[in-house]
Formats: sequence, C-alpha cells, structure tokens
Amino acid sequence: MLNWAEIRAGQVTGQPPENLRISYRIGSYSLAEDAHQMFRESGFTYIRSSYRLQIDLQAQPPEPVWPEGLSIRSYNPDTNAEAVYRTEVEAFRDHFGYIEEPFEAGFERFMHFNTGYTDFDPGIWYLAMDGDEIAGMCLCRPCAIDDPEMGYVNILGVCCPWRKRGLGLAFLQHAFGEFYRRGYHKAGLGVDSQNLTRALRFYKKAGMHVHQQFDMYEKEIRPGKEISVQSLED
Repeated sequence: MLNWAEIRAGQVTGQPPENLRISYRIGSYSLAEDAHQMFRESGFTYIRSSYRLQIDLQAQPPEPVWPEGLSIRSYNPDTNAEAVYRTEVEAFRDHFGYIEEPFEAGFERFMHFNTGYTDFDPGIWYLAMDGDEIAGMCLCRPCAIDDPEMGYVNILGVCCPWRKRGLGLAFLQHAFGEFYRRGYHKAGLGVDSQNLTRALRFYKKAGMHVHQQFDMYEKEIRPGKEISVQSLED
C-alpha cells in the first residue's frame, strides 16, 4: 500500500514549477512501531508529532469568562460562510504546513470537509465577534469521527490581534459545557505538538490530557523552494 501510495502521489502531483520542493508525508500512531520501521526503511524521516487531547466531563465544566468587548454568536450558513473561511485562513496562516491558495479552491475544500457530512450542526460553530469582525472561532462536530461518544472541537482559532486575552480558553469551556449538556462524558481535539501559539499549555490548563500521539514522516522527492510554513519561532 505504501508503494502504491507513492506511485499514485506522483501521478496526481501534476507539473509544479521546477523551483518548488516536493515531498511526500505519511504518519501513524506512536505505538505502531512496525509502521515506523517501515517508514524509515522506505526513506522517510520523522519530522514532528501531533496529539489527540481529551477531557473527561464527569461534572459541569466551569462557565467561560469572555474577554471584554466580545460577543458570542452561532454560525449562520446563509451569511457567515465566507467570513468564517477567511477567519480560518487568518488564524492559521502562521501554523506549520500552511500554504497560500486561491480563495475559490480553498473555500470549496473547507466547506466540503467541514460541513459536508450528515450530522453537521451549525449550532455548535461558535464565533467571537468584535463589532462586525470575527475575532476567533470554535467549530465543533457533534462527535469525533472515530468515537461517537466523544464531542469534538474540530477547529479552534483566534486571530492575532485578539490572542493572549483568554478567548481560546473561554471557547473551550463553552464547547465543553454544551457537550456536557448533550450527555457526553468526554471531549477531544487535535493539536500540533509544536504549535506556535503554545496551545498545548492552555489546553492542559483547561483540564485536557494527551490521549494519543500521531507521528509524521516525510520523504523529499525534489529539493527546492519550500512554500509551506515551516518556522517554529514565535
């Protein structure tokens, strides 16, 4: 399957500009030692990890304290769709792997993967508003893809001007409270282990713990200019 995947990747890569770097990425959970050995023997190199964080909701979570001047509203698919996508781009443009792309293609992909499933619930997509501007967002799924008994925070992003004011923590507590109200006893999310905004620290402050680790590997196919965000510095 790995050999087939590499062949298929080469077929769909197309003809990128000659000066751009091309690499393949693959990953597996940290406990899958046989998979890691296979990756290394196939020429892949470990580059970073991500975590699945989890919190047990055995009691009512603390009420959120929202930063002064912000109001919270739920997503309206008729009026907020493009603005939410633009906010997602702004909030994550300094994160590992971000690549600038045309609006139309990025918007279509965002909507497909984040709203194009049967149990999509716009009522648990939360927006923090500063006047008419979206300061941040917390986009939840009714449950995790691999665990129907876990509420899931799918995308949590705060734009730069509103960071370090407690908005991320308030979003989490708000989401956890809704999951608890719906009868869930646990909630989860995923995070890059080297997240620029030190997100792991505040997730732990919110009561979350590392449940699983996923390790990513990369094989360089062609050297050249890297167009995705790589920096680990603040």
